[in-house]
Amino acid sequence: MTDSYSEEPLPESPDPLGEDSFLEDEEIPQVDDAPEPKGDGKKPHADYTVLSGVQTVVSIALVMATLLTLWNPRKVFNTPSLASLVEAEATKAALESEKKAEGGNAIGILAGHWEDNNPGVVCADGLVEADINHDIATRVAEKLEKLGYSVDQFPEYDLKLLNYEGAAFVAIYSGSCADTPIPPSGFKIGGSFSAQNPEQIDQLATCLAKEYQAATSLPFTYEVISAENASYHIFRDVSGTTPVVRLEMGSLKTDRRVLIDQAEKAADGIVAGILCFLNGEGDQQ
Repeated sequence: MTDSYSEEPLPESPDPLGEDSFLEDEEIPQVDDAPEPKGDGKKPHADYTVLSGVQTVVSIALVMATLLTLWNPRKVFNTPSLASLVEAEATKAALESEKKAEGGNAIGILAGHWEDNNPGVVCADGLVEADINHDIATRVAEKLEKLGYSVDQFPEYDLKLLNYEGAAFVAIYSGSCADTPIPPSGFKIGGSFSAQNPEQIDQLATCLAKEYQAATSLPFTYEVISAENASYHIFRDVSGTTPVVRLEMGSLKTDRRVLIDQAEKAADGIVAGILCFLNGEGDQQ
């Protein structure tokens, strides 16, 4: 007896592994092969390259260079630059050279016995020659300066007298104050003809004699002075190219009225005599 067998499809059995259910209900975790960062857990920047590092270094260098350029220690400490020092020295040298060149045009006025241990003539009533000389010499210097002249006023002894060069030099003194014998009235002008410029000295003396006599009405005496005399050191000290004369303005005894009460007139006479010489009028006398 043959059994008839019909093959019928077997009913599908559920997946023993539950594959469909597994895929739908649970996600398969992704495994990351890269190691987790250590420390604070921050990941390094993936875009850092050698080029960016070089750019950073260059940027820092530019900033530092700018700061060093702006920061100038000379400005901070007020230190002059080398260029300014060189310029200052050049300016100073030019001024000194100009002053030296103009020095020959100055007028020298010496107040006899001023600031000297020897005050000169001292009268019985206490009148001192050095005071009279200084007073009138100062008046002369001030008048000349007001007229625009450069004037150098000296005491009896001064290192600046050595080889002094000027357009003219007048040393101012006063005469005797003796009671016996009573000195004659009048003024004296002396010059040394051993100098290199006797003609200029003569012209200066001539101008002073004329103008001082006109101002004071005092009689005049001229004397030749020996430069070797120790009392007349100015003729040795001052440059031989500078015309120098010594003016004895009058006696402190007989001409006191002129030297004290009319000191302004005496100073005017000296100034007029110097201007006469500077203007070339002395050679016309």
